Amino acid sequence: MDSKLHEVYLENSTRRVTIGNIYKGVITRVEPGLQSVFVEYGVDRHGFLQKNEIHSDYYQDHSKSAANLPKKLSVTDMVKSGQELLVQVTKDPILKKGAVLTTFISLAGRHLVLMPGSNSRGVSRKIEADSQRNHLKEIINKLEVPDNFGIIVRTAGHESNKTVMAKDLRYLLRLWKGINQKGIDAPAPILLHKEQNPVLRFLRDYFTNDVVEILVDQPQVYQEVKNFLKIIAPKQVKIIKQYKAAKPLFTKFQLEEQISSIFKNQVSLKSGGSIVIDQTEALVAIDVNSGKAIHTKSVEQTAFQANIEAGEEISRQLRLRDLGGLVVIDFIDMRDSKHKLEVEKNLKSHLKADKARTSVGKISKFGLLEMSRQRIRASLETGAYIPCRHCYGKGRIPSPETISLAHLRKLKLESLKAGITRIRTSVPVEVADYLLNHKRREILELETEREISIRIEGVRNLLCDQSEIFCE
Repeated sequence: MDSKLHEVYLENSTRRVTIGNIYKGVITRVEPGLQSVFVEYGVDRHGFLQKNEIHSDYYQDHSKSAANLPKKLSVTDMVKSGQELLVQVTKDPILKKGAVLTTFISLAGRHLVLMPGSNSRGVSRKIEADSQRNHLKEIINKLEVPDNFGIIVRTAGHESNKTVMAKDLRYLLRLWKGINQKGIDAPAPILLHKEQNPVLRFLRDYFTNDVVEILVDQPQVYQEVKNFLKIIAPKQVKIIKQYKAAKPLFTKFQLEEQISSIFKNQVSLKSGGSIVIDQTEALVAIDVNSGKAIHTKSVEQTAFQANIEAGEEISRQLRLRDLGGLVVIDFIDMRDSKHKLEVEKNLKSHLKADKARTSVGKISKFGLLEMSRQRIRASLETGAYIPCRHCYGKGRIPSPETISLAHLRKLKLESLKAGITRIRTSVPVEVADYLLNHKRREILELETEREISIRIEGVRNLLCDQSEIFCE
């Protein structure tokens, strides 16, 4: 066991994962300009529902759907304000953005995904072997699936047989029947179906026969996991063990330090190089540095080896940090086109283990590679950190000189008020030091010109941009 962290999921009161939850909502606003609608579904911020995520069952005029014209229809022709509909969360709220919703409901089981309102049958794209895909397609074509229901074989179901899939299908159909009935009877907005807790959800999505041990340190969670595994894999219940040692579980396997490193922008590589990760509003920028990495053959070989190592670590960090959207990687410059192709191929191979969809471009003449990763939820950093109250997330604060000059302009403005004889101002200590040591002449000139008295006080608990001015 290498005690190497591959995936981490954090969920707390401020970071609730709602992806997969199903609600009965009400359309509050139709936006023709955005070709989308806003839906009130029972949380603080309204959800965002795009035109192409509206099922034809909700169209006001079903004849237009039958004419096969949904792409040409305006969203105002499809739905109206005040209309009720069932929606599912596909992306959690991120920063100031509300959740992204869909009316194309999907219910995930252990081996199958059930899609009410669809007639398609397919196999997960993560299952790539043609022979295996064809075998699974033969199985699902033999399943008795009711009309107006579609199914997809999940990656976890790649070794399933007809009996197991049929059992999973019956469970999902019962689950949907209950959700649908509640949706008919209950007033909107209301939660109709909540996804399982993080532990059970993780087991449902990631548990395979390759797992040899599951350690749980909470007695209640241990029992939940045991009961769940009895349902999905009864023969493997014995691999669940309750961790009872005095040393914390994460400490024993050196996980605490690895988790804390996720929030650092620099990650060291074994060769001595490093990658630097910066998340911005528009994209995620990753810079690869050779650092102390030295290869005896040539500079080209050194760059190639560092880039190969960085590719594996980048794919891991994207998963660990839940980074999504556009990602730009600045690899170390290489001249050999074969090396560039090999670095691209290496990155793609490591990204195959990622559950999120990824799309990888080619290395440009500037050494930059663009790729995208499916944004499913807010990044780990967004949920675990808040913007600095000193710098407001910029990572830098104004220098005492910059603040002092701005404050001096404020003093000049205040001095113009009629009837002022005295001004008392409180500023951070370092700003007061700068004003009194470097701007004393300007202050004396202002006092003489305006015939006022100015008193400057340094206060230690004031933030860099805070100040108080009292005029008498």
